[in-house]
This record gives sequence, structure tokens and C-alpha cells, in this order.
Amino acid sequence: MLIAIPMAAVGLMVAAAPSADQAGTPDAVYSAAPKQLPLVGSWSLDASQMPEKERPQRVTMTFQPSHDGKWTTRVEVVAPDGSSRHSESTAALDGVPVPITGNMDFIDSVALRQPAPDTLVMTLGKAGTRVSTRVYTVAKDLKSMTETIVWSSDNRQKLETTLFNRID
Repeated sequence: MLIAIPMAAVGLMVAAAPSADQAGTPDAVYSAAPKQLPLVGSWSLDASQMPEKERPQRVTMTFQPSHDGKWTTRVEVVAPDGSSRHSESTAALDGVPVPITGNMDFIDSVALRQPAPDTLVMTLGKAGTRVSTRVYTVAKDLKSMTETIVWSSDNRQKLETTLFNRID
């Protein structure tokens, strides 16, 4: 579970991508105010439902669009013992894996697609192998976001769900 939390956080690190229609037209991203894009801003993991000894002190993510239609995402995970991990990526919505930088050594790439402005499908990988697929959905009130995770190594295909709250 301790690895799942940083993975959830990393999963969100590229979750702030514009819709697939907008990806080909960077001007569409900037014709609207950034706050109108559901995933833009800062988010915090609601860890209250996790077992106390596995609960991170903090998981935060910030999503920012760039002028070329890609999105930069920064993630920080502060573990129960106070140690910190961080990551950053800049990705388009073309499903092509891009590198993740930082010190989260259990993943090294991310690829994403966005079927709707409030939904993002993401694949995280390590050394060319899929680690997990995640679906992020922002609530209609734009104050919370649900992450649904399918782990590639889980033969049961059990779904995990986490909740993030907007902090900006």
C-alpha cells in the first residue's frame, strides 16, 4: 500500500491534460482561462481511509498547461517516516510514453489520453513494462477527483479507488 500511494500521486502528475480535441490545437487550451480546465491546479490526496501506519503525511500535485499544448505536473509524496519523493513530467495526449524525472524509482514513463475534459486515462511504466492504468475523473463541482487504478501485475483485476481534493 505504501507504494500504491506514491503511484497514485505519480499517476496524477500528468492528469491535467486538455481534451484530445484540444491536444492538436494548443490555442484552444489558452483561449479559456486555466481555471476553467477541470484538472488545472493543485490537489491533495485524502488519505483518511488508509491504514494509519501506511498513510502518507502528504501527497500534493500541481498541474500547469504549457504553450505547446503539453502539461507539466509536479508531485510530492511525504511518507509516514517523513521521507520525501518527487516527480515531474511534461506530456501530450497522444498516448506516447514520455520520461518521468525525480526520485520515484518504481516508474520511469507515462502515457496519457483524455476522452473528456474531466477524465484522463493514464498508463505508468517502468523499463518498457506497464505498471498500472489509471482513470482520473474530476467531480462536477471541481473540488474533488477520483482515481481508479488497475495494477498490471494483479491477475484479479481488482480496482483501487482514491480521492483527491482541490487545494487551490
